[in-house]
Amino acid sequence: MALDLFEGKGFNGATLTVAVLALLVAGVAAYFAREALFPPKRRITIHVLTPVRLLSGARVGLEDVEVSRQGRVLPNPHVITVLIRNTGRHAVASEQFDQGRPLAVDLQAPIEALLTSADGESPFGVTVDGSTVRFGPELIRRKQEIPIQVLTSDWSDPEIILTEHLVDTEVRVQLGGFDRPRPLRIVELVSTAAGIVAGFASVAAVLNVFLN
Repeated sequence: MALDLFEGKGFNGATLTVAVLALLVAGVAAYFAREALFPPKRRITIHVLTPVRLLSGARVGLEDVEVSRQGRVLPNPHVITVLIRNTGRHAVASEQFDQGRPLAVDLQAPIEALLTSADGESPFGVTVDGSTVRFGPELIRRKQEIPIQVLTSDWSDPEIILTEHLVDTEVRVQLGGFDRPRPLRIVELVSTAAGIVAGFASVAAVLNVFLN
């Protein structure tokens, strides 16, 4: 009789229910693991790092120190770093810039100058206009990072405005510092593997119900 209980329709129904639940769990696990294991094919992340103030408000004994450009004293000079990073799986070709229109990051602060690197070279493909930094259309290789530094005459922590026309490319802006991508932890790998195994097990259970 006990064997009849496990071989009856009730047992098949219970098995089917468990299998469906396992399939749902596997789907949720796969959804959350996808971002870590398989980032989008094309993604650009633009980091606007915390601005560096050149003159402190409490500079005792240095009241006569000032920052000027072309004969004008800058009231509240800051250096702002904009870091363009390819965080996707593939390079972003210049053809991805629709109609050749560049990425535009409006810092909402008057830009005085585009700063050069230690060797005196400006970032390739970068221009500044008013309060806006523009980049492209240029190739951004996989995992490439493009640092851009500008000098502003003021900074009041405004809202950053992004304008982009990239095709099939996700673009996001992050303010402040950022952490380098870390390797997947053992727990994440195990949970992902468990989700995959659960998915296979649920499919096998469903097939077993309908075939027996």
